Amino acid sequence: MIDRHQMEKCVYVLPNFAPPNIAETLKSIAESDHAFLPADIYGQGGACEEVATRLKKMFDKPAARFCVKGMIAQMAVLRAVTEFTGNNRVVVHRASHLDYDEMEAVEILHPIQFLRAGNHHHPFTVDDLDALGEKPAAVCVELPLRRASYRLMPFAELQKISTWCHVHDVHLHIDGARIFGAAAAYGKKFSEIAMLCDSIYVSFYKELKGLGGCGIVGSKALMDAVEVWVTRMGGELPFQFPYAISALMGMDKHLGEIPHYVAAARTIAMLINQIPDVTTSPEVPHTSGFQVHIKGDRKKIEKALKHMIEYERIWIAGGVMETAFDHVYGFDVEIGESAMALAPERWAFYIEKLTQLMRED
Repeated sequence: MIDRHQMEKCVYVLPNFAPPNIAETLKSIAESDHAFLPADIYGQGGACEEVATRLKKMFDKPAARFCVKGMIAQMAVLRAVTEFTGNNRVVVHRASHLDYDEMEAVEILHPIQFLRAGNHHHPFTVDDLDALGEKPAAVCVELPLRRASYRLMPFAELQKISTWCHVHDVHLHIDGARIFGAAAAYGKKFSEIAMLCDSIYVSFYKELKGLGGCGIVGSKALMDAVEVWVTRMGGELPFQFPYAISALMGMDKHLGEIPHYVAAARTIAMLINQIPDVTTSPEVPHTSGFQVHIKGDRKKIEKALKHMIEYERIWIAGGVMETAFDHVYGFDVEIGESAMALAPERWAFYIEKLTQLMRED
């Protein structure tokens, strides 16, 4: 893999994640109107309270809180729900980042057992829930499913899952790491999605480019129960305002732009699919994220990526990963502010140039 700090050399960066310039970031936080809020104390008051207030209004839920780490927040939610019910079973997709990317943290740290549903390529369905053979305490739906090329289940299927959970008295939790793009893709208000679930998690550093941190929303009873587990897992920094202010700034700057990011992702994907030996998955992105698949030799593809950085000052990806197909390698793309600095046609041009470099080697 190419060191992400190599992005600093590049004039244009395709993915929506790059190490920030520290001096510029701290300066922008200091100059923000939110910097005049009082400092929080262990997450109480100040910008943390303002984040919670916004989330309650956006998602039309009675309670919300800011947390500096998303995995801590979601583990706290699942622990609280399983303790409420006395049932330690939680349904997740078998490619869920809660399971796939976090070194089995939930099951190792908590008396929770995952019931893994669906296949690696698509979100699970209500039929998969019927096939479980046992009642879980909670169902966790990731919107969109990052490890399945950012696929988003149809809104009608989400409604069916919501009804299933209501009928079976099962807590529905939405892992909304990229919920803002999901809402834009669905053409729904945040509250229309939130009304289907009992709790929802949102990330501030992915689509909104905050420094880190997340929000969780749900009932007052759930937030009270979550509090103790966030503390027990080390999620209470003495002062959290830099993260909370950057979350507020991200909401101010990016929420209104996300529909444009989704539209740009679809245009870029359409153009990429016209390049020989290059495809996207899905062919039409469901949200602002998708995968690019290139047929060729892995070493040659990665050498071409390095050439683009060194000589073109263009960052397309930091490496490639294997796919289900022989001699086809892929990388993730999430369209955001940085990608919008170039027209979709230019990104397609650079990806085509990447394939030409690969063949010339």
